[in-house]
Amino acid sequence: MKLELLKTSAIATGVALAMAALGAQAATQPGLSTAGASSSAKFTGGATVNGGASYLAEVPAEVAADLVATITPAAADIGKEGGIVVIAEVGNLGFFIKLSGGIWVPWDGASILPTVTKTLAAAESVSILDDLVGNDTSLAGLTIKAYVGYYTGANAAATITYTAAPMQMKIAAKASTSCPVNTTAFAGQTVDGKPLCSLPTGEALTTDTHLTNNFVYYIDGTVFIGEDADTPIADKVKLTIDAGTKIIVAESASALAINRGGMLFANGSATHPIIMTSELDVEGIDAVNTRGKWGGIVMSGSAALNTQDGTDASEGVVSTYGGGANPRNDDSSGALTYVQIKYAGFAFSPTNELNSLALQGVGSGTVIDYINVHNGADDGVEFYGGTVDAKHLVVSGSDDDAVDWTHGYVGRLQHILIDNTLSGASDNCIEADNLGANPTALPRSIPVVSNLTCIGSSEIKTSGHAFELKAGTGMLMSNSIIGGTFPQGGEGCIRIAGEETFLNSGSTIATLNGTLVMRDSLVTTACAADLQEKDGVWTTADWFGAQSNTSAGTVDLGGPFGWANGSSINAIPANIPEDSFFDKVDYIGAVKDDSSDWTKGWVFTGYK
Repeated sequence: MKLELLKTSAIATGVALAMAALGAQAATQPGLSTAGASSSAKFTGGATVNGGASYLAEVPAEVAADLVATITPAAADIGKEGGIVVIAEVGNLGFFIKLSGGIWVPWDGASILPTVTKTLAAAESVSILDDLVGNDTSLAGLTIKAYVGYYTGANAAATITYTAAPMQMKIAAKASTSCPVNTTAFAGQTVDGKPLCSLPTGEALTTDTHLTNNFVYYIDGTVFIGEDADTPIADKVKLTIDAGTKIIVAESASALAINRGGMLFANGSATHPIIMTSELDVEGIDAVNTRGKWGGIVMSGSAALNTQDGTDASEGVVSTYGGGANPRNDDSSGALTYVQIKYAGFAFSPTNELNSLALQGVGSGTVIDYINVHNGADDGVEFYGGTVDAKHLVVSGSDDDAVDWTHGYVGRLQHILIDNTLSGASDNCIEADNLGANPTALPRSIPVVSNLTCIGSSEIKTSGHAFELKAGTGMLMSNSIIGGTFPQGGEGCIRIAGEETFLNSGSTIATLNGTLVMRDSLVTTACAADLQEKDGVWTTADWFGAQSNTSAGTVDLGGPFGWANGSSINAIPANIPEDSFFDKVDYIGAVKDDSSDWTKGWVFTGYK
């Protein structure tokens, strides 16, 4: 019996569906339609170069890519003996079926043979292709369309359920030997053995641009992507940066600005991160003391702000962000995964500064995952309102705050590692505002934060804190750690400031309303003894004492970089928020132990 998935109409429809699903470069596997015996089964899947941090419509030919899927069997099929079936169409080479042991053989169009037989679980992860490099397999420029399915019992033909539409891995053509469209060659100049191409500055790029990793790229000025106007996602201009690409930036206020009419797709991998750094880094740089050599990345979206008209002007670059009276909280500005940003941040004045990564009114359709910021001159990552979520942030050596939020930010954060241990640098691990000009403005900043590790040093700025919570902000923090030391005699390890911050959170300790929370967490004994407030109607010490399952004691961080949990920390049970965004890990803090350290291989540690 031939499966319906071979019908020409099904294949044509499937390609269109897969293209639509993958185009967003989502952090979760795109959904696929279901056909066959059990209509309630669900399938997701796609192509990734970074272990599922993002899923791509097209993978670079030079980088190892995976094609993966997840099967959620129908409830009635869970626990039954069955088989999982994988079939792929490879360009014009024909159809192949994956047998036990990972062996691919030509498919006859009728046989239903499993790649594995097993008791079906509630979710089945399926590896279709692993570490495929298009250039190494002569598959560059081809598209692989894959179908997965499962059956139960002995009669596979009668019980098979499968993807009616294929997922696909479109492999880019081999990169050109000429600088990409919208870039210009530096004749005879190379960096790291690769030709150098420059990006245009000043006028905004209004056509899609793709930076391949066989060149190094140079920015001198501000590169604007897309128009400075609220723009539907489908109409935005895209800048795509392949894994393993390096961009060097002139020593100035030069920046990469993604306007509301633009999107940035910078998807590196653990073995091939994308690196944006100062041109001074090419010949070698003081990794401990160098900061502020270029501007940074400014990403603007059309999600909600709590300013008077729902928009605001960017700092450092000429652009506007926010959705105004009609915000789009699911707006997408693209995807950043496995990206290093080094020696950025630039101050024009105390109120006009470029951060290493500024996320301005960015919507929840944007993917921010595995980002490393080192030695920024202002804040490492700042959230100006918006709804964007982020995971796996590593911020070290920022001159001001590692993580900052304001303007009514309401996103979700998990796996946040902050290393504020460099002498003479750093202010706060977190500085948090609702809105300085109007601390009671709505929406109020109340991000949800889990699995954060903040490491301080007595040698940072005397004004430094672990957390400074002010200007009306809220915070729902859990499963987090404050370690290291902080300056004594300053403004406290945790400081809550501003009358509105207190009143927004509850007029008395007895009436705290659950909008400023740090539960299921651990701080050092010294931190708990240095809790301060300003303009408070209750004390920070009383607030800390009211937190559920939060304590002070031994914070035994260690490992080669000093940020992995020790046994005392790991003895504390985790209580992860009941929200599908959050990974259901069994530990507090950012890194469970050295053996499971997710920072290895892609995070810059040359300052250690």
